[in-house]
Amino acid sequence: MPPVQAQRSTGTANLYPAKAATDDVPTLVDWRNRNGMNYITTPQDQGICQACWAFAVTALVESMIRIEHGHWSKRSEADVHDAVGAACESVGNAEDTLAFFAGVGSAYPNLTVAAPPGVADWACEPYRPTPHGYAPCADRSGRATYIPLYQALGTVEDQKRWIAEYGPIIATFQLYSDFQSWKVGNDTPVYKVNNGASTSENHIALVVGYDDDKGAWIMKNSWGPNWGHHGFVYFGYGEANIDGWTKYGITNVNPDPWSRKRHQSGSLMQSGNGATHRNFELLLAFNSSSGGGLAHVSRDGTTGKWGVASRFAAGSISVGQPVLIGTSANRDFAAAFVSIEKNVQQWSYSQVSKSWTLASSIEGRVIEGFSGLAQDEDSALVLVVRHADGTLNEQQYRKPSSSVSWTHASLIASDILQSGPSLVVSNVDLNNYSPSSRGIVYIVAVRSDGRMQLFSRAGNGTSWTAGPIFGSAVESTPPVMIQDFFNTTDESTSGGFQLAVAVNGKVQHWTRGPDDGDSWDMAEAVGSGVKHVWALVQGSFGGRMHMVTEGTGGMFSYWEWDGAWKIVDVLKSLDDGSWEVTGERSGG
Repeated sequence: MPPVQAQRSTGTANLYPAKAATDDVPTLVDWRNRNGMNYITTPQDQGICQACWAFAVTALVESMIRIEHGHWSKRSEADVHDAVGAACESVGNAEDTLAFFAGVGSAYPNLTVAAPPGVADWACEPYRPTPHGYAPCADRSGRATYIPLYQALGTVEDQKRWIAEYGPIIATFQLYSDFQSWKVGNDTPVYKVNNGASTSENHIALVVGYDDDKGAWIMKNSWGPNWGHHGFVYFGYGEANIDGWTKYGITNVNPDPWSRKRHQSGSLMQSGNGATHRNFELLLAFNSSSGGGLAHVSRDGTTGKWGVASRFAAGSISVGQPVLIGTSANRDFAAAFVSIEKNVQQWSYSQVSKSWTLASSIEGRVIEGFSGLAQDEDSALVLVVRHADGTLNEQQYRKPSSSVSWTHASLIASDILQSGPSLVVSNVDLNNYSPSSRGIVYIVAVRSDGRMQLFSRAGNGTSWTAGPIFGSAVESTPPVMIQDFFNTTDESTSGGFQLAVAVNGKVQHWTRGPDDGDSWDMAEAVGSGVKHVWALVQGSFGGRMHMVTEGTGGMFSYWEWDGAWKIVDVLKSLDDGSWEVTGERSGG
């Protein structure tokens, strides 16, 4: 199995500041079941290639996304392996590889293809254990999760403390001839090197926990789920020199917008901005008496303070509030709104220039609804909105040629009273490990009879199917929907759906499972004087949900859900001169 280059011995100075020590570390930590939740992706198979170092780095990054931000995001082992110019037989180590993908390493002098920092998703560069060059997706820059420089952990005590407080770490050990055939059993609950076993090479894997009662590290290997105990092993302390080499961890990863896209919709989104990469970005429309335009408002993910980043689109009058998403185009933001001229304006925020520009428009279609906007698995922008004739229509925006424009893709339904930011490109029926697989696309609209209805289509199709009808007495107000990551057990599990809509001055919160036969259930009706719901997000704060509403008096409220909804902030009027001006940021 794969050899690796020797790593630094124990006692190496820390390169990234560790969290201050608190209480004594627990005797058992297992990130496969931490407080009843799994944070570890499915064990992968490196095949015949000497790629254990790439698999360990990838497994670490995707685990830290789950631990620090909540959602699942399968990363690409090939993006790590191929980006450094490695061949199938190439060896590597964790230290140089982590530094390289943090953007601070130069251990690969023969690299011929420049790779931006971070690690892209699996579909961007699928893993193949056969000779091939590095050919990631064209929009890799917006699909790569950024990582900081690693933390070197020299002592077993430091390693256990890191695992308990932050998450998994990468370990190197000598690969003995008896390791490949190890299977858990009553007589071999923990791997220990047999007398007479030989070794000529090293191996790298991810340590996802430890068990002092067993005297073992809990390790995720890269030889597939059929090896060991479903791809894992209890690896005895001190065995095969595992505690003689430095181990490595990372913290404070910066997820890409591609990985968050199913979990946020409407005028609010969570970005990679801020010290902990969890700021909220909110677009608010000025009314016509203030001259129109939009304000980009941000909420600091650490302090919770709001500030105005910029004001743009002066003179443009939005009907209702815009919809905002992060995209795979260099992490640029995209926004859309229906103007009083009954057209759609689509604006783009550049991470390079830190400015907003009018990117495109949809004209001549007499549009009178509120927009739903998403990016599909082929990187196209998809917009669904009600037209003045009561039809619900899908538009798509693709960028392969110089003649970029919106095209009408589908007529979804008729007799529609209102549309909204309820467009979700889901992972239902999506195979993470098939580059051609596409998840089902969903939208909810308000019908002319005041009830809501779910519509869906295949991710690679154009024909929409009418689904369940639910609710009543809904007026011309936008439904807002996301796919959640509640009760998801691994990267392939489909989450359910969360929907919020204003009815009779209250927010109605509806939920639905991911299966076709699942019904919509109203979980809560809360608040008073609510005119519209404009945004819904499940973000990085312990699975909490976040919502923005507009009151009948025109004020906007920011809500949080942690078992029940509550208002956290009532935002000041945009005309209030006391807003802090934060300025635009880059890194989204």
